[in-house]
Amino acid sequence: MSVWTLYRVGSRNEAPGMTGSTHWVEHMLFKGGGKLAKGDIDRLISRIGGKFNGFTDKDWTMYYETVPAEHLETALFVEAERMRNAAFEPKEFDAERTVVISEREGSENQPEFLVEEELWGTAFHVHPYHWLPIGYKQDLEGMSRDSVYEWYRRWYAPNNALLILVGGFDPESAMGLIRTSFGPLAPERIPHGPRATEPIQSGERVSEIHKPGEVDYLEVGWKIPDWRHVDIAKLVILVGVLGGWRGFSLFASGGWTPRANRLYRGLVETKLASDARAGFELRLDPSLLSVSATLTRGVKHAELEKKLDAIVRKLKESPPSATEMGRARELVRAWNRYEVDGVTLQGFHIGQLEALGSRESFPQFLETVESVTPEDVREAAATYLVDSGRTTIRYHSEGAA
Repeated sequence: MSVWTLYRVGSRNEAPGMTGSTHWVEHMLFKGGGKLAKGDIDRLISRIGGKFNGFTDKDWTMYYETVPAEHLETALFVEAERMRNAAFEPKEFDAERTVVISEREGSENQPEFLVEEELWGTAFHVHPYHWLPIGYKQDLEGMSRDSVYEWYRRWYAPNNALLILVGGFDPESAMGLIRTSFGPLAPERIPHGPRATEPIQSGERVSEIHKPGEVDYLEVGWKIPDWRHVDIAKLVILVGVLGGWRGFSLFASGGWTPRANRLYRGLVETKLASDARAGFELRLDPSLLSVSATLTRGVKHAELEKKLDAIVRKLKESPPSATEMGRARELVRAWNRYEVDGVTLQGFHIGQLEALGSRESFPQFLETVESVTPEDVREAAATYLVDSGRTTIRYHSEGAA
């Protein structure tokens, strides 16, 4: 069975000076505290043949243990202890500062990360989506142990958490164990979510990055509504037609690249790009639909962008064919089946949808996706793939031929 604990806190809740604090807390929760000594989580879960991990996102943070069903109590013990009792030992905290900064610096060696960070930082001027969960290096260098510990105590409480159990267990017995583990934990006064509302974008934004490298990259993002908006179902099929749908869950998407779509045919098969994809994240607040491409050596950004503009313009002017619509729907069906294959993926999927407030309505949402028409896709493209809401990031590799 799989046990997931989700906290309603992510980089969306942070502020300048504290960016990356949620991710740092995630690291510290594997360092012991209360009845858990350093290394105990690994020993407790590994010795029973289980696996575990944690993830920090823009809108939430999740931890999980997938264990034999008879060891549910062990997983609950781990999660209850670190919910309120993480130690944040000063020496461990200082050592972990080096780790999170090294993680940040390692990411900076990847052009894709730099492009992604620049995209969100350029597209969002006010909303906390402006920064990524890893945070800014200067904030990671300056944050104190006490400030990060206070952040942990503020958000890590039973009244700000979701507990998801998936697999072979008896509900009545499980509830008894849950009450024993979590019942004594005191609630916290949880702060409100971010009050910053992103102003309406009124024109295209462009940013250029010049760094050493072997190839050039392009990423374009368009503003789209939050997950609850009626047009999201249309955008799912739009992405399927444009770049091939790759699932609702970043946790499960892997590295598979669909080929029967307009981006692949228009950019990759024409040798303008070696890779091209489209997608969007499930977000509590208005977000981005993005297209990214790795330029073929020798191809200029202007040439690739001209072709991309033509692909987008055609989608805005003419509805997709019945074949394209059928293929997009089948991709959504296939990925939805894959994303609930096994108790671990099921736990993540349920937690993500619950955090977004859409778990119970998700089957109805899938029915809405199935009912999207070609004209719906054209209208969505005409509404959202517009220059007034567009952000373009060009990565120029110094040294690329």
